[in-house]
Amino acid sequence: MICARCNKLIQPGEATETVVNPGATAAGADIEIHAEPCDRARQQTTPEGRWR
Repeated sequence: MICARCNKLIQPGEATETVVNPGATAAGADIEIHAEPCDRARQQTTPEGRWR
């Protein structure tokens, strides 16, 4: 299982929290995250380096 917050593997037996995400127009989803606070996954929005 992958943590929805940090995108890292949740090991078997590791404590998790379930977050319910209700869908606005479709079925909702149950999302698993680490019980201990973890860092959010880094998201790159622009390429590294200079634009040419």
